[in-house]
This record gives sequence, C-alpha cells and structure tokens, in this order.
Amino acid sequence: MYYNTSMRVAFYQSSPQHLYGGQIDLLRYFQALDRSSIAPYVLVPGPGPFAQRVRALGLPLITLPLPPELAQTGGALLRGSLVDRLRQAALLLPWNLRLARRLRGLGVQVLYANNRRAVLTVGMAARMAGIPLFWHIKQANAGRGWMDSAAMALCTYAAGCSTDVAAAFRRQHPRRAARIGVVPNGIPLDVFAVPGPGMRNQLGIAPEAVLIGQIGSLTPRKGVDLFVEAALRLAAQFDGLHFVLAGEAPSAYATYKQACLRRVQSLQAAGRFHTPGWVDDVPNLLHSLDVLVLPSRMEGFGLIVAEAAAAGVPVVRTASGGHDETTIDGETGFIVPVDDLDALVARLHQLICDADLRQRMGQAARRHARAHLGLDRFVDALSTALEHTAQLS
Repeated sequence: MYYNTSMRVAFYQSSPQHLYGGQIDLLRYFQALDRSSIAPYVLVPGPGPFAQRVRALGLPLITLPLPPELAQTGGALLRGSLVDRLRQAALLLPWNLRLARRLRGLGVQVLYANNRRAVLTVGMAARMAGIPLFWHIKQANAGRGWMDSAAMALCTYAAGCSTDVAAAFRRQHPRRAARIGVVPNGIPLDVFAVPGPGMRNQLGIAPEAVLIGQIGSLTPRKGVDLFVEAALRLAAQFDGLHFVLAGEAPSAYATYKQACLRRVQSLQAAGRFHTPGWVDDVPNLLHSLDVLVLPSRMEGFGLIVAEAAAAGVPVVRTASGGHDETTIDGETGFIVPVDDLDALVARLHQLICDADLRQRMGQAARRHARAHLGLDRFVDALSTALEHTAQLS
C-alpha cells in the first residue's frame, strides 16, 4: 500500500456542496497525483458533489460536521461582531480538538486548506497536532486584511494560484513574503482540445449564429451583470447574435441572479439568451462558443479562460488576477479594465464582426495553452509546495 511509504497529506475542503474552480482543481490533482509520493486524505464538513467525486476516486474521505451554527451561516468565521467571533471560536475549539486527534491518529504530515475560511477553521487543529499547514490562496481581497493576517499567522507556507495573487499577498504581508510562493493552476489539455458535438442543437442555436458565452458561478464577483448589459447592447446591433450564461448562483446570491435575468427577459423570450444552468460537459459547451467572456471584478486565475484557450476559443476578460498568465492581449483574446462596460462591448463588437480574427486568436490561444497551461505544472507545483511545507515544520 502506498500509504506506508508516501507523505500523508490531509486536504480540507471547506465547501463540499459546490463544484467550482477550486474544487475542480483539487479533483484533477487527485486524479493525476503520483500516490507513491503523496497519500491524500480528504476532510469535508458535510456531503455534496465534491465528496461524491472523492469517493468515486477511491480516496479516504472523512466527514467531520461543523457545529450547526457555523455550518448554517457559511461565512460565519468571516463576519460578525467581536462577540460573535469569540463565540464562534469557542464553538470551534472542541471541533478542532477532535480534528487534531484524528490527524495525529492518521499520521498526517501536512494539512492543506483550500481557502481563507478553511485556514481559519482548521488552523487551531494544525497547531494542536503539531502539523504544518499549507494554504493555497485563490483570491487577493484587500478588504479582508485582518482575516488574511490571521490566516497567514496560522499557516506554515502559502502559495498563490497565480503570480498576481502571490505578489499581492507579498505586498500585504512583507514579513511573510519568503513563505509565499506560487502554485499556478493548470488544466487537462486533451479533455478540452478534442472537439465534441457541441451543445447548439440542445440550446436551439443555428450553426451559423455567433454565440457569446459566460460560464461560472453567477455572482457579482464574476461580473454577470456586466455580461447581461453587454448582451443587451450587442443584441440591439446584431440580429442573429446569441448568448449563453451557464452556471448557478450560491443561495446567498439568488436575488442577484434573478435581477440579472430580469434584465434579459426580452432576449430570453426571443430565444437569443440561453440559461442552461449548471453544465457538466464544459468542453462541449466551449466548443459551441465563438467567444468566451469573463468580466470578473475579482479573480484568482480564471480557470475557465485556460479551458477556453485549450478549446481554441478566444476570450474577452477583465484585468483581474491571472490575466497575464491566461491571456495574451491582442493575440489570444482581449483584456479590458475591470468594470469598464464600454471597453467590454467594444472588444466583443470587434470579434463579432471579424470571423478571421476569432479564428486566429483561437489558434493562438490553443498554442498558448499547450505551452503554458497544462495540468502537469499544477500537479508538480502543488506536490512540491506540500513537500516544502513539511520541511518547514
């Protein structure tokens, strides 16, 4: 058994009910991991699609439910008054004691936390068990300074998912800069490179129509409202233009999703704005698109942009985290300023009008993905970072 010789790493995933970029990253890592060097144990606070996929991979899965108050409020550790946070810490203490005992019993050598909340949740357990804690930083949010400082104090080593995120954290935490590296995201290129039948028939879109799409969580951070407003402007200029918005909104953003969709009711009624919800077959959807849009206000990397590049789809994305790594402005797509609707519409207009430009950019994007965005680099970088974290203990 590989568990006898490999380094034992416990991966704490704080949001098992979702299957967004961070969760998909980790599942891909598990699939490609050389288990002769790292033996993964997966810790979750509850059931969900992430846990189901971990079981399907045959990995050890440990469910340790959080205290009900913390589980119900979701972001309870990240907000509330000082009294609220003290009460939450008191609730977490016995949970961390149980987790520390479990980690010691398994002989875990490194504990992985997938986001800020995860670090704050399991940090006490890591300290109690004497186990080094690794944080894979997915976002740089200047508005959460005290929480980031607390998380940095708890973790042994951290790495940004892009050079942008790592650089932002080094600026914010200069005393910890030497313990902040980069573990860049990567994708299974062949999964996205092979053309499939596409989803146009399923969506009721003609083969000759130009289709613009956004794929991901339906939240303000992802700029869905900007995509909607761009669609309204462009639809008035191009009669045969279609749009697809694929993904779902977390329960906290249900009202936001409804408001966005109300704006495009007329386009939906005309059969030009399509909302298929969560799509499991992202490669097939990407191969249906002419242009991908990612108008995020805040981003760590932009995994969907890398996936689109591998599929040969040009992108218009904002200059949020990871844009320099995923997109060569003017060559594989266009980068526009954050929250600049006029620039977003102008670049989309340019691509809609020029099929040859779309084709050239798509081909360049595929070459860029092949050279720089493969899954191997992510797997190697994360495994190296975990090994480095163990050495720092």
